[in-house]
Amino acid sequence: MDKLMSGMLNPLGALGDRDALADASTAVFDDTTMKASLPKAVYTRFKEALVTGAATSEDDMKAIADCIFAWARTKGAVASAHWFFPMRSGSGGMGGVCGAFKMDTLIDLNWSSQEATKPFKAVLPAERLFFGETDGSSFPNGGLRATHTAAAFTTWDRSSPCFVYEKVLRIPCSFVTHLGACIDDKTPLLRSNDAVNREGLRLLKAVNIGTDAKQIHSFLGWEQEFFVIKADLYRRRPDLVNCGRTLIGQLPTRNQQADLNYFAPVPEAVHVLLYNIQAVMLRLGCPMAVSHNEVAPAQHEMSPIYCQATFSSDNNVLFMEVATNEAAKLGLAVLFHEKPFAGINGSGKHNNWSIGTDTGLNFFYPGKTDPARELFVIGNACLAYGLMQHNDLVRCAVAHAGNDHRLGAQEAPPAIISLYPGTGFEAHVDSIIAGGPLLGYLAEKKTADTKATAAMPAPCGVEDRNRTAPFPFCGNRFEFRAVGSSQNCSFPIAMCNTMMASGMAHLASLIEGGMSTRDAVAQMYKENRNVIFTGNGYSAEWPEEAKK
Repeated sequence: MDKLMSGMLNPLGALGDRDALADASTAVFDDTTMKASLPKAVYTRFKEALVTGAATSEDDMKAIADCIFAWARTKGAVASAHWFFPMRSGSGGMGGVCGAFKMDTLIDLNWSSQEATKPFKAVLPAERLFFGETDGSSFPNGGLRATHTAAAFTTWDRSSPCFVYEKVLRIPCSFVTHLGACIDDKTPLLRSNDAVNREGLRLLKAVNIGTDAKQIHSFLGWEQEFFVIKADLYRRRPDLVNCGRTLIGQLPTRNQQADLNYFAPVPEAVHVLLYNIQAVMLRLGCPMAVSHNEVAPAQHEMSPIYCQATFSSDNNVLFMEVATNEAAKLGLAVLFHEKPFAGINGSGKHNNWSIGTDTGLNFFYPGKTDPARELFVIGNACLAYGLMQHNDLVRCAVAHAGNDHRLGAQEAPPAIISLYPGTGFEAHVDSIIAGGPLLGYLAEKKTADTKATAAMPAPCGVEDRNRTAPFPFCGNRFEFRAVGSSQNCSFPIAMCNTMMASGMAHLASLIEGGMSTRDAVAQMYKENRNVIFTGNGYSAEWPEEAKK
């Protein structure tokens, strides 16, 4: 292992002279570009369709396709590809969970020609932008699908923008069979977005809070951990190549003791890699914001600012592809396996998840007004219900060979899925169950005083951080810490949305049935109290208590 991680101090390239921020979002056909390019009426109808689900008309499809084609050509695109996400599962293999696509050159026959052999021209036909067909019998794999019912189709996820990468216009797509069954990671997420939108609006009406909202979104900010080693040494290890992790080896002399790697200066070669990855991702419209050394030797992390969950999940799959490609250019290899080396920290992908309205309300933020504070208590009740009633579903969302090898030790959360809302809020929950009001939780930020003249007291969160919890509260969101580093975020977030929608539906039903909001929330907390745990998830007592 020492050899695998050695030699990282010599630069394999130089940082580019160009300011990466100058190229930010230049290769993505985002909302700003679309609004500036399309006729106003076409743009308005397209945006309305994202709310209503209405089909885009043939005339609008052509206008949009022509506009995207013209834009893509200015970015050097010579082909287009429907980019979809078949169920490959989180294997921990090299490159993480990659998307799938086939490239179609941006040409079509000139159908107006009278010639038998018609000439071709550069174009993006509207139907090729919005729809496609591909082989479905090989996904998830040939053994699970019947070859005699093999048709599968792609359709543009209109909530996730197209972009140009390596001269290919990529179109993020949903992937379904001839009978409409989804065999991908994206479609469940899209369906879960609809569910949380439908049940969330219903709940807001029932509790008479935020009734002016027209849409509810799920949001995601991911924290991607990974290891970087020299490519030639990676290729010499058949266990790494074939399994994604080492099966034999020896720990470094100092291991990860004293956290000597954590937040230390990034080795020059890796610094070049991280900068290059960041530059590409910024150009593709992903707001990459953070990069640093992680705890284990040769371990690093990069993360963006949060955004709408569908787009964010797509960005993460793209990140893993970009990281693999950029590393190869520098003679490096990126390992996304959750536990590539025994005895030191593994890699996770913390999913910072929240639910909010188009008017700015956040179900997981205590807020500054009484309605916002009440909604926070309501939102936590729905979450507790969802995690308790659908605990196995949430656990299965992060269950695979690589991740199950990681969970339960060395900063990874335990495999027992519980909710950590903070000790202060836990006490408030018990007060509500005992008959107290929904309001009364004091979400006051504290300060950590340095007791030094030159350094002011640092603002603290409302609650302490619990890194042994798989689902801790983080001020305005919950962090699903159990997601594996090689996974597509789409499926875990789809399960989060689904179980949250279930809680919303249950609470709305109680209130619509005549129960007061206070009593309905109290009942939900009482019936699902056992899922709340604010102690040490690594303690020997917790598994025994959880069994009860």
